[in-house]
Amino acid sequence: MSARFSFTDSISLIKTIRTSGTITPSSPILINRLLKPIDFSKAKCIVELGPGNGCFTRELLRRMTDDCVLVCFEVNDEFVDQLNALCDPRMHVYNACASSIREVLDELNIDEVDHIVSSLPLALIDDEVVSNILASARENLREGGRFLQYQYSLKNYSDVKPVFSDVKLKFTLRNMPPAFVYECIK
Repeated sequence: MSARFSFTDSISLIKTIRTSGTITPSSPILINRLLKPIDFSKAKCIVELGPGNGCFTRELLRRMTDDCVLVCFEVNDEFVDQLNALCDPRMHVYNACASSIREVLDELNIDEVDHIVSSLPLALIDDEVVSNILASARENLREGGRFLQYQYSLKNYSDVKPVFSDVKLKFTLRNMPPAFVYECIK
């Protein structure tokens, strides 16, 4: 896997830091650490929250089987255009808040989700919205499904713990900035 990173990527991320939460794309090490718990041979539906410019999206699509569906929620119009440019029939991109998971899944006739991968900068989002997003994520995961989230601080760790029955916390130093990875199992 190679990460394609350019100066213009950083400029774009700096301009959108309020929604992207970062100034550099995620490293291949972080991408692998976050996606490691997913059994792609069994996954039928994966939701991605805050895919940004598609670092994780491209890797999800590369690893997914032909019958798996990826549903992306992105609020930044520029990032939505970049994601749509990937032109993969398994992917559905919605310019919508992550708390609207159920409405979108109903539109796609999807009952439950195997995994939710989140790049949302929870520390920059209003507490009530974070609570709604986490509740929506849990409600729409199948039993045993995983909510996978990375963050640059532990600020929202206490928000995640009461929502999911099992939360594993890992740390990736080889990313700029270093990141915490939450693996939350329903």
